Amino acid sequence: MLLAGIDDTDSAKGMCTTYIGAVLAERLSGFCEVANLRLLRLNPNIKWKTRGNASVCLVLRTKKPAKAKSVILETIQENAVLKDPKTNPGVVFYEGTPPREFKDFYWRCLREVVRIRDAEKLALEHGAEAHKFKNGRGIIGALAALGSDLPDKTYELIAYRNRKNWGKERRVDPASVYRMDAHTYPLTFNNVDHASSRILITPHSPCPVLLGIRGENRWVLTQAFKKLVVNEPVAQKVIYETNQGTDAHLQAVQNVAGVRPGSSAILKGRVTRAPRIIEGGHVIFSISDGDASVDCAAYEPTKDFRWKVVCLVSGDAIRVYGGVRHDHPLTVNLEKIDVLGLEEVYEERNPRCGKCGKRMKSAGRNQGLRCKKCDTQKHGKIRVLLNRGLKKKTYQVPPSAMRHLSKPLVRVGFIT
Repeated sequence: MLLAGIDDTDSAKGMCTTYIGAVLAERLSGFCEVANLRLLRLNPNIKWKTRGNASVCLVLRTKKPAKAKSVILETIQENAVLKDPKTNPGVVFYEGTPPREFKDFYWRCLREVVRIRDAEKLALEHGAEAHKFKNGRGIIGALAALGSDLPDKTYELIAYRNRKNWGKERRVDPASVYRMDAHTYPLTFNNVDHASSRILITPHSPCPVLLGIRGENRWVLTQAFKKLVVNEPVAQKVIYETNQGTDAHLQAVQNVAGVRPGSSAILKGRVTRAPRIIEGGHVIFSISDGDASVDCAAYEPTKDFRWKVVCLVSGDAIRVYGGVRHDHPLTVNLEKIDVLGLEEVYEERNPRCGKCGKRMKSAGRNQGLRCKKCDTQKHGKIRVLLNRGLKKKTYQVPPSAMRHLSKPLVRVGFIT
């Protein structure tokens, strides 16, 4: 068994690490059995990431490991965007079953900021073979991929384009995407954002990816792809086993003092500073655990999710989920919230007339309230309990604003 972890081969201007994984699966198939392909999303808060902070792991059975390693390194040299100063590929090989320490490292890479020397030291201690291109930052994600642990997992079918079409408009019929979604949801998810009428399976970058469908198993993805109308050639098509849509990046913290920048936290508290809308349409509020407080933000791309957040008031009990920005003060970039308890909010209103039902009006200074039609009178206003527009439930950002790792609500309790 030979495991190959690969990371940081892409660029904001193009390429995709998953594409290199697909190319390798094809090139190695002549003398290797490709037992599995894994796509791992790592800490989404890392500032050095290009787009989705993905690494891949190829699980190979081969009698020619040296040849396999040579092909992998040559393919990366050929395809990685090495001219980009931010692209620093890394490859890590390991023969046999990875040690427990690699699994621990994977979880660290999901939830912390990890240094290159940490990866180098761990690889050396356990006989893993690490290859660095340029500064080699990619060995962090490559080693994490080798230790990937998926207690919950999903799959993604990714179809790639002919090179001549890279950078051009993707020719996937939108109507067929909606039909596919209608037939396969919830076994596939995040295909479209119905609220904004956006197709989500096709990226907008000039990368080799034509489309990607995420789902619960390989069979449903194969069926879903057959329902699409694709009006351009498909160069390659693979199915990755992934940690996408699993919330694997989130970690519960006991108190606000335990919130760390660069992590993704689950935190319980009460609203202490009511939501306010700031320039750009972002919504900011604060929660406290009684000892300390932290800001929480629903940014403009989260669309209607903000209008649920803005209904919160001081005293509401909530649980927040999200990445912790390196701002001062620290800010939780919300992915979802659990409303645990709602304060009762009242408003004073003029009572209605008992005869005609119309709202009564002031009869003059210190003269109470009067219905002009029926001439009935009452003294003072009444307190009315307001409908806040919130329920004790979970609210999540729309699919178009969802991180790769975030678990869609449709998957809660739906784990295969």
